Amino acid sequence: MSATRQEREQHAKPDRSVDTPQRPYWKRMHHSWFFWVAAVSILVAMVIYITSIDLAFRPQGAAPGPAAKAP
Repeated sequence: MSATRQEREQHAKPDRSVDTPQRPYWKRMHHSWFFWVAAVSILVAMVIYITSIDLAFRPQGAAPGPAAKAP
């Protein structure tokens, strides 16, 4: 069931390297919306972490009280 050589040449995909050179992925990914959504999400997470004093959501001046000792 293999196709003849003539059939394969008729349905061959055009060679992309001849028309447009392919840039490296790390250069192309900066044009992707997914990259920018991820970058903004990471920056927001870092800002929340820094401003919340390492995610400790208690008042700064309040230290935990001494534990009650059993008699």
